[in-house]
Amino acid sequence: MSDNPLIAPLPRHRNLADPLWVRLWNAYEPLISGLRRIPLTTDVEISGGEFGITAELTDGSHLWIASTGSLSLDPSETEGFLVRRAHSGTPTVDELVYDSTPDGPQAEHRNNVVPLITAIAAFTAARRLAPPVIDLFSIRTVGASETHKPHSMQGPDLFSSREEAVREYGQLTHRIEYEAGWRLIYQSDSTDWPLSIWDADGSVLTVFVADEGQAMS
Repeated sequence: MSDNPLIAPLPRHRNLADPLWVRLWNAYEPLISGLRRIPLTTDVEISGGEFGITAELTDGSHLWIASTGSLSLDPSETEGFLVRRAHSGTPTVDELVYDSTPDGPQAEHRNNVVPLITAIAAFTAARRLAPPVIDLFSIRTVGASETHKPHSMQGPDLFSSREEAVREYGQLTHRIEYEAGWRLIYQSDSTDWPLSIWDADGSVLTVFVADEGQAMS
């Protein structure tokens, strides 16, 4: 697993410096971060004293996340979450996604964000409304010279499949052995995540396939 999970970018607008916007963003950060990891571009909307959270979908529609009314400035006072799918240019798009307000079908969850994020992730996956995500891989080399000076590098290319990275690993290690003259001193048994250690005149080099996280395709 990558230590750097994909997260959708921050919104870009002049409200980023607005103290009220910042207060709401920070107050609902657990929910917002969960949505951004789906990954959905998420924002806080402030209009006429009403507060809500929006999440953009790939077909031009969006999710509107509020409560029995506006979101409270204090999340602990929010009486559950009400999520609807809407489209600013198509009024007929009006779909209930989740409702944990007191009279809603998910009322038992109240203002717990975990089942809310789970429900939104399932909804967007089933409808293919979240940006497609691809895994990225690279070939890394890490080693030390005869004078113990460390050296490391990431290969110039990122690969969208582990199989591609494994093929490139095979070509690279072939060049290391037969063109650069390194001597193989260890090779792992794994064909899915190959790793090998090489020696040349006192220098040691480790070569392996690395998980570089994810990106939106």
